[in-house]
Amino acid sequence: LRLPETELGECPLGGCSISYLKQLITGKLQESVPDPELIDLIYCGRKLRDDQTLDFYGIQSGSTVHVLRKSWPEPDQKPEPVDKVAAIREFRVLHTALHSSPAYRDAVFKMLGNKESLDQIIVATPGLSSDPVALGVLQDKDLFSVFADPNMLDT
Repeated sequence: LRLPETELGECPLGGCSISYLKQLITGKLQESVPDPELIDLIYCGRKLRDDQTLDFYGIQSGSTVHVLRKSWPEPDQKPEPVDKVAAIREFRVLHTALHSSPAYRDAVFKMLGNKESLDQIIVATPGLSSDPVALGVLQDKDLFSVFADPNMLDT
């Protein structure tokens, strides 16, 4: 995205603030970036602060500034009702597999011990990121084994 100097208005190129540059960028990319607060600007590996100017960072005409979209806020989601019969059945299968197959148990714990895998599970599960108890259970082998027990479901 090239910003012609005519769009900088009264502001000389180097004197423009980073926050003003963000406004110009979101004005050009309204469909994909609707709000300047939802992006960070990066130049030469540094995150640019809104209150600084282009001159402060040495940004000149022709410089490449990277636009990174911040995490979008998660929409409020209403919890789905739990089908207890189905949940008990699934927990029984998990519990049996964990206790009867050391290879399966090791694979599950290896996956949960891998930060990237755990992050993918958290992103794919609505509401999980805001549930500290569930996050703790996923990160502790002993707790996970206890909570995988179908008898603990009601508790």
